Amino acid sequence: MTKELNTFVAAWREASPILEAMRDEELRSTPLPVAMAQLSSMIDSAVFLKPLSDSSGLVEMQRIFAKLR
Repeated sequence: MTKELNTFVAAWREASPILEAMRDEELRSTPLPVAMAQLSSMIDSAVFLKPLSDSSGLVEMQRIFAKLR
């Protein structure tokens, strides 16, 4: 590896536990109503970007299973 890449990897190894601790604390300290509102917004966005299909997905599932045989 190059010196730049080694430096980059070393920096992430040092920062990773700190960032993980920050993320965990943020998740623990977020009030449930706020978390539920955020989750609801994410679901609304996902449905808006890719509306739900009218089919059950059974035909697609059978097609995938047939490939696995």
